[in-house]
Amino acid sequence: MKKISPEIKVGLFAMATIAIITFVTIRVGDQSIVSGGAYELRAIFTNATGLYPKASVEVSGVAVGIVKKVELTADGKALVIVGVKKAIHLPQDSAAYLKTRGFLGEAYVELVPGDPNLPPLKSGDFFAQTESGGDVTSLVNKFNSIAGDVKDVTRTVKDWTNEKEGGQVAVTVSNMNEFVQVLRDVVVKNQENLDRIVSNMADLTHEVKTMVQESRGDVTASMDRMASITQKIDEGRGTIGKLVNDPETADKLNSSLDSLNDALGGYKRWEMGLGFHTEYLQGTSNFKNYFHVSLAPTPDKALIVEIVTDPEPPLKYQRQTSDIQVGGTTTTVTTDTSTLNRFSVLFSAELAKKFYDFTIRGGLIESTGGMGLDYDNGVLGLKFDAFNFQTHFNQKPHLKAWGILNVTQNLYLAGGADDFINPNQPVDYFVGGGFQLVDDDIKSLIGTAAGSAKVGK
Repeated sequence: MKKISPEIKVGLFAMATIAIITFVTIRVGDQSIVSGGAYELRAIFTNATGLYPKASVEVSGVAVGIVKKVELTADGKALVIVGVKKAIHLPQDSAAYLKTRGFLGEAYVELVPGDPNLPPLKSGDFFAQTESGGDVTSLVNKFNSIAGDVKDVTRTVKDWTNEKEGGQVAVTVSNMNEFVQVLRDVVVKNQENLDRIVSNMADLTHEVKTMVQESRGDVTASMDRMASITQKIDEGRGTIGKLVNDPETADKLNSSLDSLNDALGGYKRWEMGLGFHTEYLQGTSNFKNYFHVSLAPTPDKALIVEIVTDPEPPLKYQRQTSDIQVGGTTTTVTTDTSTLNRFSVLFSAELAKKFYDFTIRGGLIESTGGMGLDYDNGVLGLKFDAFNFQTHFNQKPHLKAWGILNVTQNLYLAGGADDFINPNQPVDYFVGGGFQLVDDDIKSLIGTAAGSAKVGK
């Protein structure tokens, strides 16, 4: 028998090795080495950056297949075809997500199974839900945008705290220091007066204490008299005693009171409201204050009375005409003057009628005739006033419009524009806030005060 040469044996071994490697590679690439084979599923992603064929397909971190193809669709999206083990059953509402291992790791496809009661996906089906992961470039761009915003915030904070450039915080601290310095100077300069006040208070308390001690006998005598009077009333002696102890007299008094209640019954149903709010005027840096009382006999009608303190009221104009004689000729001279009564107190008295969410008001508004319209729908409210319809001296009607944000049932914030068509002064933009108490709140407050008074006694 002819022996096979070593060269031939090596060649046959190499060819067998190459054939085995080729076979295994084809089988692995086709996922046919997985028991039971594989079936294809499709997913559409808006961005498949970093995903390549042979990438892993996983469910809950366990490899169940590979990516076979990554193609471009006609509308510019990424079509990803994956091979999944036939043993893995995915319901029809399953989702496919494109993820990355770590910050710069490899991309892979994560499958999330859906409702197990639904039929499984078949070969060639598409995933009902997909989501692409963000690429590194977009993340870097977002970080750059965030860094820019942070830089703007830090620059603003720096401007606020920069004393040399007049930062708001630095100015506030400086003003506080000046205020404390002035307060200290006042205390030092008036130290003698303060000592005198403290001494007078000590003398006053001593005199009150002496007065109480000297009057103790009179108080005891008064208490004895009160005890005697109450004893007589309890025994039915005197007019008050008969009133308290005689049933017939009590019935007559109750009947009279019932008649009086029936006569005044309409007034018992009036609902009362109290309120206060303040407005910071941006143009003059002053505060305008309002205190109002409302009386409502029915839910849709009300009388509103208001007191207003205005640091910058409209100018009051006056025209004066006089005759001047010069050289036998009489000349008529007209003089227009204007006055400003700062921090004047103004009054408003309006009748209001409500229609659904709107309320129409009319009467006196800030001591002149006017009318208003309100809109109130829960959290938000709008108000508009028009008054002081004088047209002389280039005057225009006083218009005011503002909005209200009800923070709670009793507290609210406000902001708007006041006197915004007046040609003689700039628009007064303002912000502010206030509180309001309705009938139930007032009753609770009075009840609490009465209870505190009883406890104090």
